[in-house]
Amino acid sequence: MSVLRILDKLDDFLANIAIAAIMIITVIAVFMRYIANDPLQWIEEVLIALFIWAIMLGAASAMKNRQHVSIDAFTVLMPAKVQYAIRIINHLIMISVLSVFGVLGMQLAIEAQDKITPILSIKYMYIDIAVPIGAFWMVLHVMRHLYKDIKTGNKEQ
Repeated sequence: MSVLRILDKLDDFLANIAIAAIMIITVIAVFMRYIANDPLQWIEEVLIALFIWAIMLGAASAMKNRQHVSIDAFTVLMPAKVQYAIRIINHLIMISVLSVFGVLGMQLAIEAQDKITPILSIKYMYIDIAVPIGAFWMVLHVMRHLYKDIKTGNKEQ
């Protein structure tokens, strides 16, 4: 199995695991708080970390499938060559912005090496590293879209 095939499946798999864990932990938290009357103190820290990871992995998965929101009310009225050019420029802008986002996220994660969560003592770096991982994963997907769009030329997707 190629690395790209693994990456294609891995972001979906990890995002699904994070969402499933969020659901299970939330049910446990509700049970412990309202039925057992013994709330668990660590739940919030874990859920925040899982939400951040789920968001970044889910964003990468959506990017892979070209499912991010786009407004094409004006571009659909333009000639096919202009639409193609706009699509290529859009890919290049996304690669640039996501790369900057990833670099800044990496700086955030590095700066958070010494910060720990108050209850579980988890380094914030392990939470914050989701931002650059998700951003760079999205860059990979956009680069694949760019390659595919250039390869297919001016043809519709």
